[in-house]
Amino acid sequence: MVPAPTLAARERRRVYNIMGDENIGDENVGDEKDMGNETNARQGGGDYSLIIPWMMAMADPKEEWWKRMRKNPKRSGEVSQAAFLLKARTRGFKVALPWGDSERYDFVVWAEEGGPMFRVQVKGTGRLYRRGYEVQPVHSTRGQGKKRYTKKDIDVVAAHVQPVDVWYLLPIGAVGRAKSLRFYPDIKSRRPMWEEYREAWRVLGER
Repeated sequence: MVPAPTLAARERRRVYNIMGDENIGDENVGDEKDMGNETNARQGGGDYSLIIPWMMAMADPKEEWWKRMRKNPKRSGEVSQAAFLLKARTRGFKVALPWGDSERYDFVVWAEEGGPMFRVQVKGTGRLYRRGYEVQPVHSTRGQGKKRYTKKDIDVVAAHVQPVDVWYLLPIGAVGRAKSLRFYPDIKSRRPMWEEYREAWRVLGER
């Protein structure tokens, strides 16, 4: 096995070489003996270790991933489900997933032990329609088209506006018979119907 510090030193040297830095001190360069040990380890089929001393990465602030996923609504929805799970857990909620995909809801959420539990259906949207982001609180059925969710199916609709990462948490009773919900998180509207439910985590029992 090649000593890890030797490999780390050589990796730093390679990084500096790529960056065009010729001022590499002797302390950062492995000697020929250590390099020979690495060669022997490779030829002998032995194990060897590698340490990456540091790594840098930066997200592209202009990336619009929701546009790339418009042709794959299922995958887009999975992203919003993952985002909900992260959001709920970081806010202290307990979260459970139903077995299989036969239920109308995506998660069961509760705020504290012994407290009420809520069935949550997550809906993601990244498409503007008439200056608003639209979500349809409906589900597909076999041979009967799309039907609205009812209190028998779910308790809360969690609408995720993907481009601005904003959540609307609507009790299904507030949705009523609507088949389409429109949100204006970053646009002024004369009738922003659902703004009272914007980031309304209290709907799930948050105090």
